[in-house]
Amino acid sequence: MVEQWHQSGISQRQFCEKNQIKLSTFGYWVLKYNEAKIPDPGFASLRISPEPVNTSQVPKMEIELSGGVFVRID
Repeated sequence: MVEQWHQSGISQRQFCEKNQIKLSTFGYWVLKYNEAKIPDPGFASLRISPEPVNTSQVPKMEIELSGGVFVRID
């Protein structure tokens, strides 16, 4: 029903009145529906830096993950 509501283009209140659903109950299920949706991972941005002059001191690859975690490949 949440998907039907999204497709209808009307407000939650209008949708609930039309379908004889309690607004608070429907709001709860909209919240649950949105929490359950798996986000699209999409693409991560990649920044390529010019190769440094002294490569012995710099990792060949460095990946920054969420939360400030770095993965370095020497």
